[in-house]
Amino acid sequence: MKYVNEETGISINLENLTPVEEKFYRQALKKLQENTKWSAFDEFAFGMRSPIYNGRRSHIDVLNSPLYIALRDISVQLGVQQGLVNRTKKTEKRAVA
Repeated sequence: MKYVNEETGISINLENLTPVEEKFYRQALKKLQENTKWSAFDEFAFGMRSPIYNGRRSHIDVLNSPLYIALRDISVQLGVQQGLVNRTKKTEKRAVA
């Protein structure tokens, strides 16, 4: 199984998810398709009951997990869809102060 964001080109291998994580991921995709409110999605994806914390001993382990990376990208997609997040294109130059 693989998470792919065609708009940004992000591709994440999710083959090693546990059954619990896989079910959670599928629920997250459904919430994306339903355009769930951004804040509600973040509470779902990153709240205390999220399986992204299971079996991980440090914050770095969570941040590096494929499920976390996919969920973070889905969160950004929802924010962009709802006009709450601006995504800059790679070709745009950033202002330097």
